[in-house]
Amino acid sequence: MLGHKTTPLFIPSELGALFCMYFSPSSNSNTECIVHIPAFAEEMNKSRHMVAMQARAFTEQGYSVLVIDLWGTGDSQGDFSEATWDIWLSNVTSAVNWLQQQGYKSVNLWGLRAGALLAIDFINKNSCCIDKLICWQPVLNGEQFLMQFLRLRVAAAMMDKTTSREKTSDLKDQLLNGNSVEVAGYSLNPELVIPILSIKAKQMNLNNVNLCQVFELSDEEELEGNHITTQWIKQLTELGVNVSFDVINGHPFWVTQEISESTRLIKLCSQRIAECH
Repeated sequence: MLGHKTTPLFIPSELGALFCMYFSPSSNSNTECIVHIPAFAEEMNKSRHMVAMQARAFTEQGYSVLVIDLWGTGDSQGDFSEATWDIWLSNVTSAVNWLQQQGYKSVNLWGLRAGALLAIDFINKNSCCIDKLICWQPVLNGEQFLMQFLRLRVAAAMMDKTTSREKTSDLKDQLLNGNSVEVAGYSLNPELVIPILSIKAKQMNLNNVNLCQVFELSDEEELEGNHITTQWIKQLTELGVNVSFDVINGHPFWVTQEISESTRLIKLCSQRIAECH
């Protein structure tokens, strides 16, 4: 079993330093690395434990892993209220560039939830060749995801009798009109939200990815993938993208009340990566 090192560090970006956790094998002769792009808002915090577990598992296979806090989140510089989608796309560029400067020849992206959507959009907009794209429970329809997020505020308002009733469509209109909206303690910048509203993974080009690996968790008895995901996988296959899709029994650790984990997901994800060699 390989040992590993975990190093907290800051890497430069256009607007300020990005905090990262850098997981690397103690004896690192591998030229491959993985950038983790985190989930959105509170989902990122709920997922840190699982992300660290998977990162350490990847180092056992000889990979180095850079787990980044996007600008305005976590311990990175900036405020969430000022974050935009373009800033986050440039953060991925900064991470990829930093790793290439460390001598890595092959860069892989690993996105969780909305982080997977950011990874997909990054690949679509950039010509740099990403070897593998690993998607955990990917958000594939930006508008659907954001409307679900806005429902958190609507639900909170329904519990508070002193607050006027709101609809998600009203909150969406406020954002489209250039006004910030606060949801669950997070102030949403219209310049972050409006681009997400228009993103659909099925419209993105992933032809320059050598392999796309998609994983979903389901607590249902029959392990069937989300309909949107299965349709996307079918489309990628028809377009000639090398893609695999696994559905694993487990709870959605990114939203559970208590911090939870899925060792089955980590084991299978590590196995699929090993099969690539």
